This record gives sequence, structure tokens and C-alpha cells, in this order.
Amino acid sequence: MLHWAHATGFHGRLYKPLLDELSVECNIIAWDMRGHGASSDAAVASTFRGWETYYQDLTALLAKLDEPVWLGGHSIGATSSIMAAARQPDKVLGLILLEPVIMDSWQSRMLWLSKLLRRSHRLSLAAGAARRRNVFDSYVSALENYRGRGGFKTWPESWLEAYVQHAFIQDGDRLRLACSPLWESSTFAQTEHNPWPGIRQLKCPVVAIAAERASTFSSLAQRRLGKILPSAEVRVLAGTTHFLPMEQTELVRDAMLKIMLPECRRN
Repeated sequence: MLHWAHATGFHGRLYKPLLDELSVECNIIAWDMRGHGASSDAAVASTFRGWETYYQDLTALLAKLDEPVWLGGHSIGATSSIMAAARQPDKVLGLILLEPVIMDSWQSRMLWLSKLLRRSHRLSLAAGAARRRNVFDSYVSALENYRGRGGFKTWPESWLEAYVQHAFIQDGDRLRLACSPLWESSTFAQTEHNPWPGIRQLKCPVVAIAAERASTFSSLAQRRLGKILPSAEVRVLAGTTHFLPMEQTELVRDAMLKIMLPECRRN
């Protein structure tokens, strides 16, 4: 079984183009994080503890499962999977990390200082999310708004449609983002700056795939992870950005199948 955790502002069913073929071989749970997609968990800013909130949610979900699973994820979903695996090692067969948010020492110090000075909400991702358009008249208008813009520039149409189809909730005769701009912005502002204690506790196989350009898993961080976990496999996917699952779906899917297939067939 594979548990899949999505990136900030997205939802589990976005990854349908990636996960559908995998589901022929493995059972898949595609999580909606608190405040995202169809999640019923309360998204209350006053009780939000940064990414620790998501770590606790995923750890609690693992504790309820009857058998160990593979954990996979993209961006925050990958980092949350690391932390849950560190806390529930007996429930995790291995980790598949796509563009995990793992900072090198310099990046970590800068973000920590920004949080300390209460300025992290001004960071570009957080500030941009806070300004995000929240309401649309229809799915068609949402598609037209996103197509070819910003982070969606490199997305195939099938991915864009999967995102829009499940990103909204009905609000009267209009559509409203399930992940509110405020919640998304708060999540970006509280980006994990030090996942290394969790990484050091990992006991399972680890495969991490990083983007070639503007990665959230820098080359310095990749080398550090390799020293801490010598058996971990780290790859850089040529020509990709942070949205590598969308940009190189078949390559990513094949890599995941190669890793998980023996275990899936045994079960």
C-alpha cells in the first residue's frame, strides 16, 4: 500500500495522472491535508502550529493503519512523510520523496531568522498565496485563469483539469477554493526550516527525486542527506522544476513502480 501526500495548496486527487497506473499494482490512499481539498479536519489559524500540525495528522493516520505502508509525497507532503516515518517507523516500508522541502544550512538559518522576526509572511510564496483569487464563477473560468500562468505554466492539461475538478467547494452559485488563501499563506510562512532531526531517525529505504531548477532540495542538502543516510538514493531529474511530477509523469511513475513493485506483489 502507498500513502500519498500532496503539496501545499493542492489535494490528493490532483495526482490522479501519476497514481492511476500505480493503483493497478498497489492500493493507494491519497490524503487531503488539513485545510485542503475534501479534508474535514478543522483549519483554524489560532491553533495552527506550522507544519507540526500536518506531521501530527499524518502520524495519527499511520497509527490507525493495520499494516505498514510506503509513504510518498510531493513538497510538504514529502517532508511530512519523513517526519511521520521518524515517529512511526514500524508502520513505514519506505519513503518516496518528490521535491522534498529540505533546506541546507544557509537556507535554514535565513528562514529561521525570518520566522523569529515575524517576517516570514512577507516571503514571496506566502505573500503570493495571500493574494490568490479565491472565488470563481465556474470550473471553466478557473481553468482559463490558471492555464499557462505562474506555477501552472509547465502543467499538461490533464493535471490542470485534475486540480480544478477537486480544488473548490460550492459556495452558493459560485466556487470557492477549498484551501483558503489565508491557510495556504500561513502554511508557506511556516515552512519547515529544520527537518534534520527527523531525517536522522529514519530506518527505512529512502528514494528522493529533486528538480534540476529552483529545487526545494538543494544540492548542498542532497549531499548532507547522503552523508546521514548513505543507503538513500537521490536523483536529479533533468529539465524539471518543483512541479516535476507534472512535467515528467512517466519517468516519475516508472521510478516509483520499480521501487514498490516487489513489495506490492508480495502483498
